[in-house]
Amino acid sequence: MIRKFLLAALAALALPAAAQAVPAANYTDMWYNPNESGWGLSFVQHAGTNQVYAVMYTYDPREADTASTDTTDFKPLWIVMSGGNWVSPTQITGNVFVTNGVPFFQAGSNTTVNAVGTFTFNFTDFNNATFSYNLAPQGNLSSTDPAFGLPAFNGVKSITRQSF
Repeated sequence: MIRKFLLAALAALALPAAAQAVPAANYTDMWYNPNESGWGLSFVQHAGTNQVYAVMYTYDPREADTASTDTTDFKPLWIVMSGGNWVSPTQITGNVFVTNGVPFFQAGSNTTVNAVGTFTFNFTDFNNATFSYNLAPQGNLSSTDPAFGLPAFNGVKSITRQSF
């Protein structure tokens, strides 16, 4: 009886891992849309685990950049996907977060992490993909939260590897 229970428990734990597809290639690189300046993506695929760390570098529509004299300049905003699930060999989707905290080299940790939506990457080949984002932060955040006041926005963009 215990043996059957243990086998059932192991099978249940293995199912989520087995359900994840194996990526068709290593898509690690910087990605962007050459027709749209001012934003981009970093996509890092960890060897052996197929886990992904992706960052969208954009500008925060909530805060003007006080270091600039141009009132249309905004502060940088990083939106992070750590993890994700390969739903096919060419598609990964995952939750995304807006964070803040102390730099890694400083003692202590007061990092705030908030899920604000999802990213989906559909790779059409080794150098091209479609990037979909859907951001809708929670409405009950405190004013000190890094996602407080971030408007909901979504879109689909064609992206390509940034050649150097």
